[in-house]
Amino acid sequence: MSSFTGAPTRPRFAAPTLGLIALVVALVIVVAGNYHVQSGENGGTGPGIVTGIICVLLAAGLFGYVVPRTTNFERTAFILASIAVVSIVAFWSGVTPVLAAAALAVTQRADTPPTRRVRVAEALAVIASVAALIVTLAQSHF
Repeated sequence: MSSFTGAPTRPRFAAPTLGLIALVVALVIVVAGNYHVQSGENGGTGPGIVTGIICVLLAAGLFGYVVPRTTNFERTAFILASIAVVSIVAFWSGVTPVLAAAALAVTQRADTPPTRRVRVAEALAVIASVAALIVTLAQSHF
């Protein structure tokens, strides 16, 4: 007999894995956005280091404190995904993928599947993360 339920399952990653992937993407965005900046342009080594530290601290706070202690999974995931989408206006900061990954990590801890509203917000957050990476790499001086 088969135990197949017929319902598709989402791929699951442990929260630390999601956090590490998001942090790597965030740091790629920060480095690419601040590499070989011409005189008179925004960015450079100093701002890049500060922005990178902010991303590391945000990831540590989200994945070390918020994600493990969340009790209202739907609300927390929706808020994190919504902030990730809004943070695309500062795509160069690298925070978008960290927030999106935290939203995904929160819903993976839930016993029930996320609602449609949360799935849409998470999908938009992931799209915003990919867009931030693509735009930063396209505008970089690599």
